[in-house]
Amino acid sequence: MQSLTRRQFGATAVGVLATAFAVGGCTSASSGGGTKQVTALITHEQGAGFKPFYDGFTQSTGYEFKPTTSEVNALVEQLRIQINSGTAPDVVRAALGSLTAGVLPLAKEGSLADLTDQPWAKNIPASYRALLEWDGRIWAYPTSGQAILMFYNKAVFTQVGVKAPTTWSEFLTVCQTLKDADKIPVAQGLGTPSMAQFIPYMLAASLVSAREPDIDAQMKAGTTSFVKDPGWNEVFAKYKTLMDKGYITPNALGVTLDGAMKQTASGAAAMIPLVSTNSPALFASFPNKADDVGVFALPATDNPDETYVPISPELLALNAKAKNPDGAKAWFQYLSDPTRAADYAKATSSIPILTGSTAVSTELGTVLKPYIANQHFTPFPNHRWVNGDTQQAFFKTAPLLASGEITIPKVLAALDAAYAKG
Repeated sequence: MQSLTRRQFGATAVGVLATAFAVGGCTSASSGGGTKQVTALITHEQGAGFKPFYDGFTQSTGYEFKPTTSEVNALVEQLRIQINSGTAPDVVRAALGSLTAGVLPLAKEGSLADLTDQPWAKNIPASYRALLEWDGRIWAYPTSGQAILMFYNKAVFTQVGVKAPTTWSEFLTVCQTLKDADKIPVAQGLGTPSMAQFIPYMLAASLVSAREPDIDAQMKAGTTSFVKDPGWNEVFAKYKTLMDKGYITPNALGVTLDGAMKQTASGAAAMIPLVSTNSPALFASFPNKADDVGVFALPATDNPDETYVPISPELLALNAKAKNPDGAKAWFQYLSDPTRAADYAKATSSIPILTGSTAVSTELGTVLKPYIANQHFTPFPNHRWVNGDTQQAFFKTAPLLASGEITIPKVLAALDAAYAKG
């Protein structure tokens, strides 16, 4: 999955380096007249977040960051073409997981440079290292993280007299109270199939990844599967409960993600699950923007201490054939400064990934702070699946649960069949 956005996945303050450090030894890059360019291929969102740093980077290091920005799906295609033709820039936005432009396939084929010896590499959280590591080496810089959370219309919550729940039972009670008040409890736009991942992935963080840290190794070894795993069965059973009780958008297959956001902004619906980097699009429809929207981590059990949050990083990598590898490494080091990392995360509705930082000064950062402090976060499940086929099977089957066109066992079996392709 590229990122869990409405363009197709495919969202936090996990933290950055505890101590800021200057980018030393780079000023000589400007000697002899003029700056040396660091070329890059990144997303539009990354470009907007990085833009305030460009002048400072040049002043501090003598290098000039010169990116080309692209929509994420188009970027994946561009990157593969450029890698194959030997025309890729110095810095590239690599995807997570096992897709064609994923960091691990690119590393295995020799298209990326080793970044293990960089100062920030030791600050990558343990739960993320498997996403960036191959052959015992680190192959990407994690710029920030995106989380999947439940966002809610504060005015609707106040009007109906409910508050953010901390247990699954409380969540169901909130949903029923909202339904009794003629509100759609949870907006779902399953006409955008990728939206079907949001609630299951939130539940899976607590019910699967946290309980079974080695489940991916088990699945690769064939000792368990989606059908056999009790956690995945519970995930889908709870998602189906919301559907069966009428707690989601009626006829959700005929509604898009944009439509679900409009339902929430208008007050017709109270809550919507989103990747945090999608939240600015939601805020834009409210009079007071983010101030009108609350956020909470979806609980999966009746013990608040068992709640985990799915958080996955956005990545930059160094082209193995970069013309300016030193400048690219200087760019990663410049970004890892705690203040810059926090500023970038705030601008992109995400959070810093590297350990050691304080929370970003937003409601998102405040809500996530205790989960990060307690290490109660896991990567999105699909980022550790062995192929992209499994996610595609999710898109094709999970939305049909809402219409009754498919059963949970058949969804799980379809995921297993896709996963078995390897």
